[in-house]
Amino acid sequence: MWRALERRAALLPLAAAGALVAVSALFSDGSSGGRLVWIGLASVVTAGVLATWALLRTRPVLSREAQVAFGLLAAFVVWCGLSVLWSIEPNRSWAYLNRGLVYVALAAIGLAVGAYVPDARRLWAYVLAVVVALALGWALLGKAVPAIGGSGRIARLNAPVGYWNALALLLVFGLPLALWLGARREHPHWLRAAGVVYTYALVVGILLTYSRGGVLVAWIAVVAWLLLGGPRIESAAVLLLGGGAGLGVAVWALSRPGLAQDAQAHSARVHDGAWFALVFVLAAVAVGALAYLGSLAEAERPLDDRRRLLLGRVALGVLAAGAAVAVIALVAESKPEGWFRDFTRQPTNPSQTVGPGRLTTVSSTSRWQWWKEAWRAFEDQPGQGSGAGSFELAHRLFRTNNIVVTEPHNVPLQFLSETGVVGFLLALGSVVAAGMGVTRVYRGLAGEERAVATALIVGAMAFLLHSLVDFDWDFVAVCAPFLMTVGVLLGGGRTVPAARSWTLAPIPFALVFAVAYSLLTPWFAGRETDSALAALGAGRPAVAARDAHRAGSLDPLAIDPPLFEAAAAEQLGDFSAARALYVKAIDRQPLNWRPWYELGRFELGLGNYRAALGPLQRAVLLDRFGLAPPLLKQVEAKLGG
Repeated sequence: MWRALERRAALLPLAAAGALVAVSALFSDGSSGGRLVWIGLASVVTAGVLATWALLRTRPVLSREAQVAFGLLAAFVVWCGLSVLWSIEPNRSWAYLNRGLVYVALAAIGLAVGAYVPDARRLWAYVLAVVVALALGWALLGKAVPAIGGSGRIARLNAPVGYWNALALLLVFGLPLALWLGARREHPHWLRAAGVVYTYALVVGILLTYSRGGVLVAWIAVVAWLLLGGPRIESAAVLLLGGGAGLGVAVWALSRPGLAQDAQAHSARVHDGAWFALVFVLAAVAVGALAYLGSLAEAERPLDDRRRLLLGRVALGVLAAGAAVAVIALVAESKPEGWFRDFTRQPTNPSQTVGPGRLTTVSSTSRWQWWKEAWRAFEDQPGQGSGAGSFELAHRLFRTNNIVVTEPHNVPLQFLSETGVVGFLLALGSVVAAGMGVTRVYRGLAGEERAVATALIVGAMAFLLHSLVDFDWDFVAVCAPFLMTVGVLLGGGRTVPAARSWTLAPIPFALVFAVAYSLLTPWFAGRETDSALAALGAGRPAVAARDAHRAGSLDPLAIDPPLFEAAAAEQLGDFSAARALYVKAIDRQPLNWRPWYELGRFELGLGNYRAALGPLQRAVLLDRFGLAPPLLKQVEAKLGG
C-alpha cells in the first residue's frame, strides 16, 4: 500500500507543473508583473516543497549537463539582480530579478517532474498539449463570439496571452505534439483523429495571429518533425489533411472584414464571427471523420512497403509543392531584390503592418532600428550592460522617431545590451549545457519514447528560434512551457534515497520567504503608487502624499513615488518640498528623462524660466522625441524675448 501511495504521490509534481503552466498560459496577462507575482509565489512554494522532499526523502539524480544548465540559469538571474547597483533604471532591474527567480523555480519544477514522475516525457506531452489546446480554444472562441472577450476590436488573435506573437509561439509548441498524436500508430484511432483536428485548429490559430515569426517558426517545426520524428508518411498525411483544411479556413477567414480588419463594428464582428464558427466546426467535423476512417482503414488493411513508399513520396511531394507555391507568392509580392532594403527601413504604410497583408511583407517593422540601438547600448557598457530591463531608457537615447518600445525584440541582443557580456555568456552557457544534456538523452531513446521526446524538443527549439525576433523572455506564458519542457527532458528519471540532512532542510523555505519578500514588496509599492495617482486625480493631495511616501519607503528604486509626492506637494502649495522631491527622483535615476522633464515643467509653471531651462535641456538630451522639446522651445522663446 505504501508503495502504491508513493507512486501516486509521484504524480503530484506533474499535477503542480500542469496547473502552473496552464495558469501561466491562460491568466498571465501578457508581460504584466502583477499576475507574475502570484504565479511566482505558487511556483516558488512548489519548488521549495520539492527541494525539501529532495533533502529529506528522495533525491533526484541529475546529469552534469542538467546541473550546469540550471546553475548557469541561476547565476544569470543573480547577475540581473546585481545589475541594480549600476542600472540606469534600477526598479526595472529589480522586476527582472523577480521574473528570473520565478523562471528558476519553474525550471526546478520541470527537473523534478522529469526525475520523479514515471514516464514523465509522455505524460508531460499530454499535459502541454491540453494546455495549448485550452489557449487555442480561448482565442478562437473569442473570434467566433466577440461578446465573450477575445481580442476585442483588434483583428489579430492575441487572447489569452495578450500579445499576438507570443500567442503564435505558444501555439507552435502544440504543433509537433499534434503531429505526434496524429501520426503514431501506437495511439488509439480516436486520439489519432483528435491529433489531426488539433493540427487543423493550430494552423488556423497561428495564421490568424498574423505573426510572420510564428508562421516561419511553425514551418521550421514541421520540417524538424518530419526529419527527426515520424513516421514521415503518416505525419505528411496529417499535415495534408489537417494543415490543408486549416490553411483553407484561415484564407477564407482573412477575406472577411469582421474577422481580419481592425476597428470593425460590433455587428460586423458578430456576423462574420458566427460564420467563422460554423465553417470552423463543419471543417473540424469533416477532418475528424476522415482522419478516424483513415486510421481504421490503415489498421484493417495495412499498406505494403511499395504502397507506403509511393504514398509517402506523393504526400511529401504535395507538401513540397505547397511550400514552393508559398515561396513563389512571397517572392512575387515582396520582390527579393529589395528584401534587405525593405527589412531594414522603417515602415511607412500602416496597412502593411497591421492587416493580413503583413504576412507577405519582409519589413522588420522597426526591429532593425531597435537591434542597432541595443547594439549601441552594448557598445557603451560591454561588460556589465545598462541594467536588466533598462532597454526602454537606452532606446530613448538613440531612437530616431516617436515609437517607444520596452525591449529590442531580440532576446540575445536584449541580454547583451542590458546585462553585458557577462550576462549574455551565462545565459548562452545555460542554453548550450541544456542542449548537450537533451542531445545525450535523445540519443538513448528509441521508438515511441524517441518520438515524444522529438515533439518536446522541437517545441523548445521553436522558442529559441522565435526569441531571435521577439522579446519572449518577458512572457511567462511561453517561458513556463519552455523551461518546464527542458527540465522534464533533463530530469533523468532517476532518484536515490536522500541523506536526510535536517540541518539543510530549512534552507529551501528560507529562500522561499526571501523570494516572496522580493516579489511582494514592489507589488505593494505599486498598489500604493496607484492609490496616490487616484488621489491626485480626485483632488486629495494630502492622501496622495501619504500613499506616495509609503510607496517610496517600500520601493526606494522607483521614481514614481517621489514624482507623485512632488505633485501632491504642488497641489498643497509647498513648492520648496515639491522641488526637493523632483530632485530626489533625479538622484534615483539621473539618466531617465522623466524626472528632468517634470522638474522643468514645475519651474516653468512657476514662471522660473531660467531654472526650467537646464532640466528641460537635459530631458531633451535624454529623449529628443519625447514630451520635453515643445516645452524647451517655449522656455527658449521666453528667454530669447
